[in-house]
Amino acid sequence: NKSTFDGEVVITVSPGSYSSRFTDLGGYTDQQRAAVEYIYENGITVGISSNEYGPELAITRGDFAVMVYKAFNFSPSGNSWVFNDVPPNAYYAQAVNTLYERGVVSGVGNGDYAPTANVAREDAMCMVQRAMRSVGWSASDGSYSSLSAYSDGSSVSGYAQGAMSMAIQRGYLPVSGRYLSPRQPLTRIDMAQILHRVLTA
Repeated sequence: NKSTFDGEVVITVSPGSYSSRFTDLGGYTDQQRAAVEYIYENGITVGISSNEYGPELAITRGDFAVMVYKAFNFSPSGNSWVFNDVPPNAYYAQAVNTLYERGVVSGVGNGDYAPTANVAREDAMCMVQRAMRSVGWSASDGSYSSLSAYSDGSSVSGYAQGAMSMAIQRGYLPVSGRYLSPRQPLTRIDMAQILHRVLTA
């Protein structure tokens, strides 16, 4: 015998459980938390403590080099001392020196890399584009006209226009409204989204 049911079926969907290990991601979207979970599980970065991720903290040039190095699985190469301010025993030295050898990063002048300075959003996208190219991925410049759709598109540095355009057209770069904020420091939450989007595209 077949039974029939006359009524309403209610299906409850629980909120995303991404990054439940971090207590400071409660106000973020499932997509953002998924990105953090991805980079954590893939060993690209960890939290600032056992239960905090620090989503709005800025990232230094040294730390971002380490993240890019790990994200793209680079192997150690290059000299042990390339920049005056990156001693061989620094935790970011291997990453910085390898990325320099592979053409992913450059210095800031006078033989320095400025590892403790914050990495700007436009510089981060340049590094990501160069890393993609270095490992053989397609990473051609985007159409510069895409920058004009943003209120501050004209403030993107000339050397970063191709990388920023690519990031916009491919949806890699998180943006706020009509602003790219190219020279603002890259935050840890935006870094997670960028690397997650690039690596899973």
